[in-house]
Amino acid sequence: MSDQENRKRSYKCVTEIIRFKVAAVHLHFTKRFLLRSVVSGRKKTMSTCIIYFPLMAVLLTTSALYNAARFKPATQSSVFEPCYAFKGVDGNYDVINFDGIHTQSELVPWWMVDLRGQYVIEKIQLTNRHDYSIDIARRLRNFVLDIFPTDPRQLANFSSMIGQVCYNQAAPLDPGTFNFTCPVPIVGRYVRLIMRAGYQNFLHICEMEVLVSRPSSNLEENYFIRQVDTAISDAPIMTMTASDPLCCLQECLIRRYTIFCTAFNWVTSTGSCQLFSVNLFLNWTNRLVFTPETYFFIQNNATL
Repeated sequence: MSDQENRKRSYKCVTEIIRFKVAAVHLHFTKRFLLRSVVSGRKKTMSTCIIYFPLMAVLLTTSALYNAARFKPATQSSVFEPCYAFKGVDGNYDVINFDGIHTQSELVPWWMVDLRGQYVIEKIQLTNRHDYSIDIARRLRNFVLDIFPTDPRQLANFSSMIGQVCYNQAAPLDPGTFNFTCPVPIVGRYVRLIMRAGYQNFLHICEMEVLVSRPSSNLEENYFIRQVDTAISDAPIMTMTASDPLCCLQECLIRRYTIFCTAFNWVTSTGSCQLFSVNLFLNWTNRLVFTPETYFFIQNNATL
C-alpha cells in the first residue's frame, strides 16, 4: 500500500532505523530511537504498517552453531509445481516429494537462500529426498555448495561462476541427512546449491540448514509487519511481560535461533508478550482475530 493510500485510510506510520546489540540475554540500544504510530481520525480498525529495521543486530553469545537459514527468503532457477524455493528452509524435514524444493529439468539448475546478513558459516546440513527409488535421490550429483557476500545473480556469469566453496561432490548423493563442514569458516550472506551434471536434470532436496557460529558484521536485516488491534490465535510457545512492543520485539529477536521466533502479540493493558514460531511461507492471516488494545508483529520475508 502506498503512502498516499495510507493517508486516505487516516493512518501514518512514522519509523526510524533502530540499531540493536544483543549481549547475553539482554538487548541494548546503540541508538535510542522511539518508534511511534500516529493515528489520526476517530475510527480505529485493523491496519497494517510495514516497519523496517534494516540494521538490526542479532549477535548471540553462544558457543553452539545455529541455523541461520530457517524461514529466510530463497529462490531457485525454476519451479516444478508446487515445490517452491521456500520449502528448502521451512523446517519441514519430510523426505518425500512436494515437501522440498524441485526445479524443472535444466542444464544448470540451482537454489539459493539469503541469510539477510553476513555470517561466519561453518557447516551446511542437507537433507536429501528419500522416496520412490534410491535413483531419485541420486539425481543430486556434480553439485557445489558455494557462498557469496552479495547477490551473485547480478553477475552475467552467474551460472558458470564459483563462489567460496564450502563443499562439492561429483558422486551421486544417497538419501539421508548429511553434514558438510566447510574447509575453513566462510563469511557470506547468500548460500547457493548448484548442480552441473553436464546434461538436463532436476534439482531437488528436502531441507537445508546453514550452520553459523556468529554474524560477521553483527547485523542482520529484518522487516516486520505490525497490525493494530489484532492478535494471532495460535498458542504461544513462550509468554512473558514486556513494558512496550519494542521490548517484546527484543525478546523475540534474542530467541530468533533457539525457538525460531518470528511473531508476537503484545497486550497493552497487561504488558503480556506472547512469542510465536510462525511459518512465514504459509497463510497465517486467517488466524488473525480482532483484539482491541493488542499489537501483532510478524517478520516479513520479501522474496529474493
